[in-house]
Amino acid sequence: MGQKYKVFTEKSGIFICDSPKNNIPNQELAPFLNFNQFSTVLENGPVQLLCLNAKRKFDELFVHFAKVTAAGGIIVDCNRVLLIYRNGFWDLPKGHVDAQEEIESAAVREVKEECGVHQPVEIKAPYQVTYHTYLYHGVSTLKTTHWFLMQTSSSQALTPQIDEGITVCKWVPIKELPEYLSETFISIRELLEDFLNVNTQSE
Repeated sequence: MGQKYKVFTEKSGIFICDSPKNNIPNQELAPFLNFNQFSTVLENGPVQLLCLNAKRKFDELFVHFAKVTAAGGIIVDCNRVLLIYRNGFWDLPKGHVDAQEEIESAAVREVKEECGVHQPVEIKAPYQVTYHTYLYHGVSTLKTTHWFLMQTSSSQALTPQIDEGITVCKWVPIKELPEYLSETFISIRELLEDFLNVNTQSE
């Protein structure tokens, strides 16, 4: 299987891969000094960097960035997916992994905290890992988020975590997910598009 990494800003991204993606310009790149430099490279849209060892190139390009690990979930029940509305965008529940915390435990904890879930949350399977960059208090940061397919009861009352900027927790029928994609960040959009491709291909 081809090796690839997708690293996003809020609006665009870079594809680091060992085989080309169609219609995306190739560009040779040196390690990014900071987030602003990375964003400038993507001003005209996504780019790709072809290399024999994508993992090594990924590590080299973002060596100057602070690293953060997060975990979250695509929570499904009765052909519906749990979305949250955070700071003006539709999103999926996720958050930082605490020191000494297992990634799976962090994913479940964040779902419960951000959505006020009080019934059991079951991890069904690992799903994907995503990467995105941002400035946090002036520090260029690379966040690695581990995603899991999860299940919890969609009949329970939910309480959005207001102090985290979440104002709505909503169960959305899988068939209606495309209506929400234009109001998501690009990394979440790609994650949900992949999920839709898998879960609607037989219809």
